[in-house]
Amino acid sequence: MNNFWVALVGMTCITFSCRYFFFSKTVPFELGTKVKRLLSYTAPSILTAMWVPIVFLGHQTTNDDFITSPFLIAGLVTVVLSLKIKNTLAVVGLGISIFGLLKVII
Repeated sequence: MNNFWVALVGMTCITFSCRYFFFSKTVPFELGTKVKRLLSYTAPSILTAMWVPIVFLGHQTTNDDFITSPFLIAGLVTVVLSLKIKNTLAVVGLGISIFGLLKVII
């Protein structure tokens, strides 16, 4: 087993163990209200760190083509959908579908 698989299995075990404490009903562990409020900002900040490089640096076009970029258009539509629809899976599915459609059209 090379280093990639060892690192992948190790990160999987760490992630699972951290999540297990929060979602398991057998472990009597409860977060305080301040910690819950602080953690509510985690998902938007992580998602922003993921989508900004993809939308703004994920393609090689000139400045004239940036406005019509499928990355930008699908990203903006996904942001609007996420404000209107509270189902995360539906928003992700629609965003990916719109991006795929735009890649075919543009």
